[in-house]
Amino acid sequence: MRCLKYIAVCLFATLQLFSQQKKLVELIHADSLVGKKFDSKTVRELIGNVHLKHENIYVWCDRAIQYVDENRIEAYGNLKVKQDTLILEANQGVYLGDKKIALCEGNVKLTDGRTTLEANYGNYDAQKKIANFKSNVKLVDSTTIITAEQLFYYRTEKKSIAVGNVAITNLENNITIYGGYFENYDSTKYSVIKNNPKLVQIDTSSSGEIDTLIVIGKFMEAFRDTNISMFSATDSVIIVRGNLSAVCGDVFYYDKKELIILWRNPVVWYENSQISGDSIVVKLKDRRIDEVYVYGSAFAIDPADSSYPERFNQLKGKTMRIKFKENKIDEVYVEKNAMSLYYIFETDETNERKPNGVNYVSGDSVWIKFKDGKMHRIKIIGGIEGVYYPEELVQGKESNFNLEGFNYIKRKPEKNAKLEIVWVK
Repeated sequence: MRCLKYIAVCLFATLQLFSQQKKLVELIHADSLVGKKFDSKTVRELIGNVHLKHENIYVWCDRAIQYVDENRIEAYGNLKVKQDTLILEANQGVYLGDKKIALCEGNVKLTDGRTTLEANYGNYDAQKKIANFKSNVKLVDSTTIITAEQLFYYRTEKKSIAVGNVAITNLENNITIYGGYFENYDSTKYSVIKNNPKLVQIDTSSSGEIDTLIVIGKFMEAFRDTNISMFSATDSVIIVRGNLSAVCGDVFYYDKKELIILWRNPVVWYENSQISGDSIVVKLKDRRIDEVYVYGSAFAIDPADSSYPERFNQLKGKTMRIKFKENKIDEVYVEKNAMSLYYIFETDETNERKPNGVNYVSGDSVWIKFKDGKMHRIKIIGGIEGVYYPEELVQGKESNFNLEGFNYIKRKPEKNAKLEIVWVK
């Protein structure tokens, strides 16, 4: 009885061993075949219209050397590997049958449905369904082009990881994001980019001029939903677009809604004006600034006159709304604890512009109308208080009259011809 049990166990182990053995690569066709021994190993040279099969994987090439004992194929000329809907092409490569891995080089191209991946070198693991491409990598799908030094493509998870000089171009909105490291999850339409990320959107303004948006930060994410397209940048964020530039802790850009939201100590410059607050929302219309909303500790600063660099018109309150017309500030409305400080200038008989003191006005709300970018009318609503300080009290002591919280930043970010961020006064 013990002997029968022992035989049964041995037989079961033998069957398991056979079931675990790797299947050999099968030859379906070759115009000619030459068999030989090399270092006591069986080697076959296959020439002309070579067609091989390994389980659910098919291989074609012009010429192949089959190492039968190692279950390995060296393929040369018009190499093509196919697994279900995936097709891998290259000038030449090696197929490792035991591991189901194809190692390719020279004009390597992987096609999988709507995704095409190209590089100088590429490996594909048919068991794990993972591709690893290196050198001049380019991935193209229906809406995106990715270039990098190296890219990992996970078929099952529909995920891509790109490393080294990464550039991701979205063909729908002409946005390109650059960085050192990129992850994309196609099934959830989510992407993240690290290592000096930079977003660039090149657009044309209504006047026909090139209008480019640049956003940099330490960490970026993209959410590409059908109804909403949102990009976010985190930590030390800088934004430049046309006459607008900004710095903040975090920014959220809703491309389809034409909305920019700035959080954590945002400061926005528009031409010579500086705006700050707890948070700022910029509404665009046809890619142009339409309205700016400032929430919490709203503060606007505008140089009063270039001949008097220490004089600044100032406006502050709880909230602020700035409306634009033809790309210029049209009106400003401040609510709750509104305060306004503006310098007065008069023109004498010789047409010379001379200073004439400063006005301080406060109220429940302040409305200011602009003309040609300059303050034209001001209206105070509710709880009005006002003080006028004559020129003899102001001259040389301008900083004493600044409103509480005044912080004018002389350097602001701009972009140069190379689309790099530079700081200018």
